[in-house]
Amino acid sequence: MRDSFEEPIRKSRMNSEDRDTQEKINKQIRDRKLARVNQFAQARRLSANRIKPFADAGVGFVAELDPNQVREIEEDPEVEGVFEDFVMQTRARMQTRARMQGAELNSEDYYNPSIQASCAVGLMGGSESFNGRRSAIWIIDSGVDARHVDLNVTRNRRLAASFVPGDSNPFEDLAGHGTHCAGLAAGLGKGNPGVRGMSAGAMIIPVKVLDKGGYGSWSNLVLALDHVEKYGQKGDVVLMSLGDSGIPNCPDSNPFLSQVISDLSEKGLFIVMSAGNDSGPANQNLPGCIDGPNIFTVGSYDFTCEGFTGFSATGNWGSPSIDWMAPGENLFSTYPGNQYAVMSGTSMAAALVAGLIHSKGGAPSSIRRESFQGVIYPFAGR
Repeated sequence: MRDSFEEPIRKSRMNSEDRDTQEKINKQIRDRKLARVNQFAQARRLSANRIKPFADAGVGFVAELDPNQVREIEEDPEVEGVFEDFVMQTRARMQTRARMQGAELNSEDYYNPSIQASCAVGLMGGSESFNGRRSAIWIIDSGVDARHVDLNVTRNRRLAASFVPGDSNPFEDLAGHGTHCAGLAAGLGKGNPGVRGMSAGAMIIPVKVLDKGGYGSWSNLVLALDHVEKYGQKGDVVLMSLGDSGIPNCPDSNPFLSQVISDLSEKGLFIVMSAGNDSGPANQNLPGCIDGPNIFTVGSYDFTCEGFTGFSATGNWGSPSIDWMAPGENLFSTYPGNQYAVMSGTSMAAALVAGLIHSKGGAPSSIRRESFQGVIYPFAGR
C-alpha cells in the first residue's frame, strides 16, 4: 500500500532496549493499521482468514488472488503494487551422513579438536565467546533444533516464529540447513566433539521460512522481515542463507525487499546473505544482490586445515554483490537430532561471517585478498 493509505511502522517506530516492550509500545498503532488492511481486503471480498496482513516493514497483505482481483486491486489509487509470489530455496550440499554425539571423525571432516570447531573457524581468526551483549543472531531459514546441546536458542515464542504454512514450530528443523548454519555462527562447543561458532554462545532467534525440502516463498520472507522489524535491535545480525538466481535487473527487481533490508541496516542491524551456488553472477541472486552499508553478501572458498585452496566451483561470483569471501566447502557443524554433519555452500560461508560480525560488533577485517576472473576479493577474518 502507498504511504497515503498508511505508513509502515518502521518509519516512526518507538524503540526500547527490551524486545517485547518494543513490540508492545507499537502495538496500538500496529493494530489500527492492520485493521485498515483487513477492511480494505474485506471490501474486495477477501475474508480475514484468507489474508496475512503486515504493518511493520510495510503495510499490505499476502493472499491468493484470481486475475480479476489482481486487476481490481492494482487499479486502486492507494495501492503501490501487486507482486506475484515465487519460490526461493537453499542449495547447500550435505557431504556426509549425520553423526551422533561421540561418533569418530576423520580427516575429511576438517575438524580441529584443539578449538572444538571446523578448521575454517581457525583460519578466520578463531571463535570468541559471547560476552553477554543483548544482541542476537536471527537465522531466517528452515528453523533451528533448539534441543541441540551446542546451541543457545531463545525459547521466547514471541521472538521465534514460523511462516511456513502447516509448520508452526521454529524450534524444529526438518531440512537441517538452519541448524547447520546456527552452529557455524554461534555454536557453544558443549557437545561431543562439540562445535564452537565464530560468536560462541550468541543467542539465536530462529525464523522459519523454508520447508523440509529447503523451499519457501518470497511471501514467507516478507512476513519474516516484517517480524524482524517488529523485534529487531541495534547490533543484531540477520542471516539469510537463501534466495533465487537468474533474476534480471536483480538489485531493482523487488523494491519492497530492498527498502526493508536497507531500513534494518540503517537501524544498526547487520544483514548477511549468501551469494548463491549456481556458478553464475552473484548480482543476479536475490536477495544477495542487494547492496548497502551494513549489508554483506558472502561468497565461498575451499580450504583444508592447512589453509585456503581455491574458489569454490559452485559458488556465484562477481562484484558488486560479493563483499566477502569465507570458507564454504566441507564445513563440520551442528545438525538436528543432537547430531553433526558436513555441508557445503555459500550458506555456510555466510553463517561464519554472520557469527564473526556479531562477535566483532561490526564488519570483518580483511585477512587476505585474491583475484578471480579479474576481480579482487577480500577474505573475512578477525
